[in-house]
Amino acid sequence: MNGLRAAAALTLLSAMTGGCVAAALPVAVGGLMAKDQLGGRDKRNPVKGETASSARAMPSTQAGRVAVAAIEERAVIQTGMTALPPPAGVPGSGEAAAYSLQAYQALWNHLAAQAERRRRGEALQSVVLMPGTTLDAPRYASCESKPLAVVFDVDESAEKAADPDAPWRRWKGDGTDAVTATPGAVEGVDAARREGVAVIFTSRRSPESASGVTGLLSQLGFGRFEPGRTLILSGGAETAKSDEQVRQVIAAGYCVIALVGDSLNDFSSQFEAAGDAGKRQTAATETMVAPLWGAGWFILPNPVRSGAAPQPQ
Repeated sequence: MNGLRAAAALTLLSAMTGGCVAAALPVAVGGLMAKDQLGGRDKRNPVKGETASSARAMPSTQAGRVAVAAIEERAVIQTGMTALPPPAGVPGSGEAAAYSLQAYQALWNHLAAQAERRRRGEALQSVVLMPGTTLDAPRYASCESKPLAVVFDVDESAEKAADPDAPWRRWKGDGTDAVTATPGAVEGVDAARREGVAVIFTSRRSPESASGVTGLLSQLGFGRFEPGRTLILSGGAETAKSDEQVRQVIAAGYCVIALVGDSLNDFSSQFEAAGDAGKRQTAATETMVAPLWGAGWFILPNPVRSGAAPQPQ
């Protein structure tokens, strides 16, 4: 199974890097590289270095063997888990903060590598699934010369919120809400923008809440968002778009090089259709989209978190 997964990964990564296996290697392992881009260093050429340059110098067969080994080391081991584990430590602890920084650093490595490829004139692959595609036979929206973008779902899922009765979509956004920015999220957004990658936040809040949402995001340090363009609020009306429709609308105007969320449904509605937890796990790890985790699809702590205490019953 590991061999099949590695072969599938190489097929996908080869497509994402213009057919070159050697070029696929830095993308495959980029999420594991520890650098200081979030702090502002090595911004201009973040993929240069011994690992990337030596991979490009390898013969294709040798690079293929190294890439297979790198991917197999990251192969998912089946467990009895029914959900992703929470960050190490309790919310607000040093361990949880380090986990969050580590996760956003992996995202930044990927974005920086893709932005550098665009500067070199290489063809890029979107990570948004096309309508009608399946997890076992995925096809992706075209990139062409569209501007680069990373898409964050910022609806905090109830099971991860400090107060399950006060998820993002119910917050007022008037400055009175007990919310904070997740460690690493603001720095990651700033770094993406410096590389020319548009940052798009999506939420199921209603469009009528736009002023409160933009004000809150600015207050937390995320900068300016433009409703309908870089802030997509899709709920609150009978004509509300599904998450899948929102992704398609964004992909029509942008080359989406990364999707970020805290639930499988933030990447494809087909995970929800898979059914129970066991089937969802299989869909995430044993289909042809599995190589995207950490290489275009990122399960990360929500950029904005509720600090509200649960209300007594």
